[in-house]
Amino acid sequence: MKAHQMVIFVVAVLFLTLGGAAQQPGPPAAITVIEGATVIDGVSSQPIRDAILVIDGDTIRSIGRRGSVTVPAGARTIRASGKTIIPALFALHTHLAMSEQWERNKELYTRERLQRDANMYLYYGVEHAVSMGGDWEPMWGFRADQRAGRAGGARVYSAGLGYSAVGGFEPMVPPRESRASGYPRGVQGVNRPANPEEARAMVRKEMVNKPDVQKIWLDGGQNGQFKKIDPEIYGAIIDEAHKHNVKVFVHNRGLEDAKELIRRGVDVLGHPVSDKEVDEEFLQLAKDKRVAQILTSAGGYNAAFDEKASYLNDPGVPLLFFPIVLKALRSGKYQEERTAGVQAARDRFETAARSTRKIFAKGIPIVMGTDSGSNAAFAGLWEHLEMQAMVKAGLTPMQAIQAGTLNSARVLGVEKRYGSLEANKVADFIILTADPLSDIGNSRKIEAVWMNGKSVDRAMLAPRRASSD
Repeated sequence: MKAHQMVIFVVAVLFLTLGGAAQQPGPPAAITVIEGATVIDGVSSQPIRDAILVIDGDTIRSIGRRGSVTVPAGARTIRASGKTIIPALFALHTHLAMSEQWERNKELYTRERLQRDANMYLYYGVEHAVSMGGDWEPMWGFRADQRAGRAGGARVYSAGLGYSAVGGFEPMVPPRESRASGYPRGVQGVNRPANPEEARAMVRKEMVNKPDVQKIWLDGGQNGQFKKIDPEIYGAIIDEAHKHNVKVFVHNRGLEDAKELIRRGVDVLGHPVSDKEVDEEFLQLAKDKRVAQILTSAGGYNAAFDEKASYLNDPGVPLLFFPIVLKALRSGKYQEERTAGVQAARDRFETAARSTRKIFAKGIPIVMGTDSGSNAAFAGLWEHLEMQAMVKAGLTPMQAIQAGTLNSARVLGVEKRYGSLEANKVADFIILTADPLSDIGNSRKIEAVWMNGKSVDRAMLAPRRASSD
């Protein structure tokens, strides 16, 4: 190399080196900033207007009003003015992989249907779904693969098989339309202990699979036709589960039974009391024992106030759910039955609403659950309708969102990572095109769902079932 060429080369190297050193290194490509949206963080009583949300990988690095948050230079920026962001939702009472069209039986319970239902929930921004009993072997492999990053969809939790009395309540009974069509009446295979010793042994056997929660069905049916589990037996189930640090949920609708369940340590009431309005004894017991209440009111709300089943017009419905089910729900006969039962449904809803207002006023946590995931209780969509029901019952839209997010995360014990939009938590959220605080029905106006700091391809979660068309 000649002398003058050497000089040019050295100068060029120095220029590039010094120029590079003078620039601040940009952040990794994984950093994303969403700016300008209104953020409902799940914690605060007021929304964050004109917010800055900084996402680093799968985690929220910082969040706050514009000017209070440092925006990393070079970050990918998404402008979201006019949008509202809420935390991803929870569903603490679902039934996964139990149905195919109108049919429901154990043989339908497969890994493929678990994935299908997990995808349905995620489509609607419900990113945590607790399968509340009747879970067989496919659940454990699917859950393990999800937690190892080998399967997607909403994060699934399980109550295992669950417990009912010998000769007692038959869980997961198909709806009226299914029974009329001659499909099997129910799914057998839940635990049915005959005494406290059997109950404890069954709990210990369940613990081999490390269930996330446990579930008891205590229900005599509308006409008292089913035998209930004896208090000594369900008390043993609760006590044994607690020895393994596992919470117990219960399906129950009777006031006096609810009081005894609370006395014996049940953690979550999976349905509201419906035989009568709650009284002060119930409220004080639930408050003292720190029991949480799932309202499971979406179905009743729809029956009482949505005579035309307008939820069937949701754009996700024809993509996700069975044509044969949608055809039945849109039929004139079904609409006539709905119209005929409206007043009775409203009376039941108002009784439940009075109890809900008392429960909330007492400081008893209200959390999200709908019994969704089977037949006409549409996975994911039902959780948004549940928030509408909560507001109709007397909660504010903010309180309903908190019930479906942070309150529910606390019940599952995952609130350190999920349930609200705060620094160092996982970036799971829904971007809405309208404000749910002005109308909670706007929670269904979803522009995007984010999970683990990435936007979800919702279209890939909703393939049409050609075999069912």
